[in-house]
Amino acid sequence: MSARLTSEMVLPRKIRALATAELGTLTVNRLLAYRAQALCLENTLADSDYHDTASDLDMTYIYFKDDPRWQPLYDLILAELARKQS
Repeated sequence: MSARLTSEMVLPRKIRALATAELGTLTVNRLLAYRAQALCLENTLADSDYHDTASDLDMTYIYFKDDPRWQPLYDLILAELARKQS
């Protein structure tokens, strides 16, 4: 029987994918914090404790680095940091 998310379970870390225009409005410090948040996500759903409850997660967010949206977002974060720090 698969576990279901309950009010007692802690949800995995997640981030909301920001568009390029949104990233452009962030300060360098906020971009660094957002980058750190992206790096803190678990690597894969398969290796997490949430693989049995994945259908209960709000997929408007990114929870795992193996999400196909993670790498493009991370690349955008790095590009915006480079632009602002140059």
